[in-house]
Amino acid sequence: MNVTLLNAQSNQVPLYVGTYTSADGSKGIYEFSFDTQTGDASLVRETSTANPSFIARTDKFLLATNEMTDGSQSLSSFSLGKDGLTFINKLGSGGSAPCHVVIGKDGTFAVVSNYLGGALDLFQLSPNGEILSKDDTKIYNGSSVNKARQESSHIHSAFFGPDNLLYVSDLGGDKIYILDIQKTDGGKFQFAEKGKINVNLGGGPRHIAFHPNGKLMYSLMEMTGDIESFKKKNGVWESYQIISMRSPEFEGKSGAADLKVSSDGRFLYSTDRIDANTITTFAISKSGKLRRIEVNSVLGKGPRNFNFSPDERFVLVGNQLTDEIVVFNRNQKTGKLTDSGKRIKASKPVCIIF
Repeated sequence: MNVTLLNAQSNQVPLYVGTYTSADGSKGIYEFSFDTQTGDASLVRETSTANPSFIARTDKFLLATNEMTDGSQSLSSFSLGKDGLTFINKLGSGGSAPCHVVIGKDGTFAVVSNYLGGALDLFQLSPNGEILSKDDTKIYNGSSVNKARQESSHIHSAFFGPDNLLYVSDLGGDKIYILDIQKTDGGKFQFAEKGKINVNLGGGPRHIAFHPNGKLMYSLMEMTGDIESFKKKNGVWESYQIISMRSPEFEGKSGAADLKVSSDGRFLYSTDRIDANTITTFAISKSGKLRRIEVNSVLGKGPRNFNFSPDERFVLVGNQLTDEIVVFNRNQKTGKLTDSGKRIKASKPVCIIF
C-alpha cells in the first residue's frame, strides 16, 4: 500500500499557468497538480496578480510579467513554498505591455520584453527572488514593411542561446538582436550589443527555439505563420530555410504564437491562432531542415503558449479564447499528437510552465 501511494505521489508535479485576468474570470496565476502518467490535473490554488501573461521560475521563486498599459505594468516576484506562491515584491517595467520574462541561468537577473515602447528591461534579483533594481533598459526604434503592425519596435521575447548570449525578437523591426549581459564595477548589470539578425521582411519574429546541438535556431514569424531556420557558420547565423506551419489548403489569417523543439532534437512544434487554431508538427532532419508532418486542430481557439510535460509524453496547449488547456498525447517516436481527452479548465490561459 505504501509503495503504491509513493508512486502515485511521485507522478504529481506542479504546473503553473499565467493568464489574462478579468472581473469574472481569472484572478492571476493558477497552480495545478499534474499527473505525468495520466495527464490529469487538479487545481491547487490561485494567486492574485494582474495579467500575469508570461511566467518563469527557478526552484525558489517565480516571476510574472503584469501585462498592463495603464502605468501599472510591472514585474512581480513570488517565493515558491509548500503553501504555494507568496508575493515578494514588484517593480515597474521600462515600456508598456510587458509580455515575456526570462531568468538568467544563475538566477541573479531577469530580462523583460515589452511589446509597446520598444523597451527591453534588465532587473537584478536577490538569491531569494526579490527584485532589487532595474539596472538597464534598452529602447529600440525599428520599423518594417507592414505599416499596420510594424510601425515601431515591438519587443516580444528574449531567449538565451547555447552561447549564453541573449536573442531578442523585435516583431516590429523584423530583427533579432544579440546581446551580452555584463556586470559593471559598481555591481549593476548592463546590456552589451553583440550583433543583429535580419529576418524575412513582413514576418514579425515573435519567439525563437534552439536545437540541442547549439548550431540551429528557429524563429517563429507571427504574421505569416512561417518558421525561418538559421544555421551557425563561423560564428554567424545564416538563414537557410523558410517553411510555413500552415496546411497547403489553408487560406485564412495567421497569428503564430509559440514554438518549441523536443529535447532529443528530432521534432519542432508551433501554434497558430486567428483563423487557423492549429498546432503543427515538424520533423527535424540531420541537416536541421524542417519537414511538416501534420497540422492538428487545437480543439479550441487562440492557442497561445504551449509546453511539453516534463517527460515530453504530453503536450499542453493553452487555448486563450476558449478558456481551457487541451492535453495531447505525444508519440515520442513519430512526434505525432493525438487528443488525450483530458482538459484543464482555466480562464484565458496564455503561459504554461512546469
